[in-house]
Amino acid sequence: MPYPFDHDTRHDRRPNEHDSLIGTTLDGRFRIEQRIATGGFGAIYRARLPSGDAIALKILHPRLASDPTMVARFRREGAILTKLHDPHTVTTLAVGEAAGGTLYIAMELLSGETLQDHLHRSGSLPWQTAVAIARAVCSSLAEAHALGVVHRDLKPANIHVDRRGGAVPAVKVIDFGIVKVARGSAIDDGNDLTNAGHMIGTYDYMSPEQLLGAECSAASDLYSLGLVTYEMLTGRRPYPKVTSPASMMTAIVTQTPMRPSLLAAIPPELERIVMRCLEREPSARFAGVAELARELDR
Repeated sequence: MPYPFDHDTRHDRRPNEHDSLIGTTLDGRFRIEQRIATGGFGAIYRARLPSGDAIALKILHPRLASDPTMVARFRREGAILTKLHDPHTVTTLAVGEAAGGTLYIAMELLSGETLQDHLHRSGSLPWQTAVAIARAVCSSLAEAHALGVVHRDLKPANIHVDRRGGAVPAVKVIDFGIVKVARGSAIDDGNDLTNAGHMIGTYDYMSPEQLLGAECSAASDLYSLGLVTYEMLTGRRPYPKVTSPASMMTAIVTQTPMRPSLLAAIPPELERIVMRCLEREPSARFAGVAELARELDR
């Protein structure tokens, strides 16, 4: 069952018998059954509660337990996730540290697939489906932004969809591992885990300000959502030939994306919404995710 972890995640097809955690009970209550995915920061396991319910267990790699920055980032993600309760954000059940210092985040076990996998298999989506997914993502972001949290890594791999049970997919935003927390916000812990001028995220879906290592804001997430929506509508990215952060920045500065209506049959108003999300200047985008959501609701 697919369950993405972070920007370095791959679904784990290696044998589990060499994983010492398989078959053990973590923190006296999580019986670990299977490793689902591995990433640069850790791994996702399928585990069961004493009730028998299956969950996903995110565990920090033991080798990173001595890295203060990685530990702080993992703890921050857990602290943020426990405050996010929107139905379109992955549900966090518990955050803790087991005996021996193992850090974990227990989350709902998602069914379905990532939007990235869905697009790779199906290409573009009907515009009604794309709007429904984008609107669900807006709901997740609205709660996060209200708390002063900018996701910074919004991309198809971090949007989970499940088409079972209806034509409109169930949508969950996942992986809040590299968020930006606004200074002075309710969940600001005083730790700046990103050095000034340091680019962080996935360049294919970065805003211009992220590519430059400048300050990110809620408008940065809107740009990324614009890129994702463009891809859902057309089956391609606005700048399909870029191969590096530098070439992405050059493309943004020197090129105007092909209008999505030239690639797919979509309403003119929807095209206007997408192109506004992709404005180079943050101030030219929507005033906030609430305004974008209202436009999509039209």
